[in-house]
Amino acid sequence: MKKFALVSLFVAAPLIAAPLTWETLIKSADDDVRYQASKKRANIATSRSTKLWDKLELRYKLDGFSFAQHDFELRMTPKAFGEGSADRAHYEAQMAYANAQLAEDRGVLLYDRYERAIHYLMRKRINALNQELYQINADRIEVLHIKSGSATFNPQDLMSALEKEASIRAALINDSNSLQNSERKLRVWIPDFDSIELDSTWLPSMEEIEAQLKDGVDVSDNFPQLAMAKGKMDSEKARAKQDVASRRDYISHIGIGYSLKIESLMKKYKDMGYSDLCTKNGEYYDADACAEWLKNAEDEKTGLFDNTYAIQKEVADRDSRLTRDKFYATLAIKLPFFDSNKDNDLRNQVADLDAEGDYMEKARDVSVKVNRLVEQINGFLAQWKVQKDFADKVKAGNIFEQFAKDAGSDPLLLLRARESAVESELNAAKLETDIYDLYLEVLQYAGQLSKEGVQNHLVGGLK
Repeated sequence: MKKFALVSLFVAAPLIAAPLTWETLIKSADDDVRYQASKKRANIATSRSTKLWDKLELRYKLDGFSFAQHDFELRMTPKAFGEGSADRAHYEAQMAYANAQLAEDRGVLLYDRYERAIHYLMRKRINALNQELYQINADRIEVLHIKSGSATFNPQDLMSALEKEASIRAALINDSNSLQNSERKLRVWIPDFDSIELDSTWLPSMEEIEAQLKDGVDVSDNFPQLAMAKGKMDSEKARAKQDVASRRDYISHIGIGYSLKIESLMKKYKDMGYSDLCTKNGEYYDADACAEWLKNAEDEKTGLFDNTYAIQKEVADRDSRLTRDKFYATLAIKLPFFDSNKDNDLRNQVADLDAEGDYMEKARDVSVKVNRLVEQINGFLAQWKVQKDFADKVKAGNIFEQFAKDAGSDPLLLLRARESAVESELNAAKLETDIYDLYLEVLQYAGQLSKEGVQNHLVGGLK
């Protein structure tokens, strides 16, 4: 019975849900069906077969319906001059494009996962701050109710506090819905986790992000989108070179053949005279044919034989050729007179310029977007510093002490000081959320999210 219980425990162990961590979240991108399909597409695009010639064919010729003579020829159409190097260039361009496409696809998958996980963490932090604001506002309402009978009581303050309570409650509901949606999205990638244990220390600090972007971002061909554009440009250029090289097919074909003759089927007609038919040791001796020849060749007047007389007879033929003479070679050379290669070269030059133009346009577009993102991040970082500095000063107690001295420890002013600090923290958290979103876009453009393996792409940054 104990053995059965132990076996059941081992069987059920893999079914126990595990907590969601950064490692499992990033690992899920490798197992994503879209990434697997992208890898298969890249493997197909980068597979290459060596092409030694353009065409290879076996030709057969039957000489006569006696089926006695057969010609076999192996004919090869060689590759045009320069076509091999053009094929290699085209293959390398396709391989670069496929790898860049794979990197871009992985970057998109990881971007979605990082964005949703960061959103979850920051929304939890914002929710905690909203709850703190809600408690501060509840304390204010309680103080205002106590002061309702005093001369300093202002009903407008109570009405404002009640309105703010409704606003904060709506924000809390929004936080709850956002957290539920984030968890639902995370379960799309990892459906069987029992809790979320995403460590906030995984996120880079604002100071680290600022240091990463201090000198700006140098846009290069290593960026996946630019690598794709460059691969496409190189592919189109290589295809144009292939077109040019394909017109250099000056040798149409080279062939080697073998002429086979079957002696048992070989027959021919031959004019035969006395020496052929009547010589007993001769090759064509035939007594009946000799008698017929003698009868027809005898001159009726003189009784002499006409030695010029001959009769036709079907006899066997002999293949007396040497073995080396049974082989033959063929060669066809194309005469490139009055062709249109110059017009084709001009069209290829125009195609090259168009491909370069498309690449330059993409490079400019990516550069403008990345620089704009960096400018937005720097602007948000400046605002974040202001909010953070104010919140730190309030937490340090300096403003609390000043309020207490000026207002005689008025609880409403003290609550206002606490509220200002929390609001600054809340504004700073919202700015951090925007900064992380923009920073993720920069990392995706730079191809940093395309790095394979389970690692912290955020802290690795642009290095």
